Amino acid sequence: MAPRKIELTLLAVGIVGVSLGWHTLSSGQQPATKAAKTPADPNRFEFEVVQSFDAKYEGDRPGHVGKNGGLENRRPQVALGDAVYRGQEKIGIVTGLGWSRTHGSLEVEFDPIGEVRICVGDVVWLALNGRAP
Repeated sequence: MAPRKIELTLLAVGIVGVSLGWHTLSSGQQPATKAAKTPADPNRFEFEVVQSFDAKYEGDRPGHVGKNGGLENRRPQVALGDAVYRGQEKIGIVTGLGWSRTHGSLEVEFDPIGEVRICVGDVVWLALNGRAP
């Protein structure tokens, strides 16, 4: 083989090697993302308020809907009338529940207590075992 062909072959092999090495390093492990925040109390189901409404039916009161996942294989032990909290303050009463077993999520409809202000985006919670803190 002529010296020129050897140089070109080595150059091509080097370029391919560097390309493969770079691809392996850059696409290997994805950068760590912020870990999902798990509450300190495993019986606490935190969810975000995603909808607020004035009243659905005649004589109805304003209410709010929130949802979240993370239940995996756990069965929520919640019922109508259970308390909804923001921090340690009781702010609402559960008026509707929807559990998606396949998605491990829970949708909660609740009415506010008194004149408490509840905003879309607020993070609130309820006890999964039905017991107040």
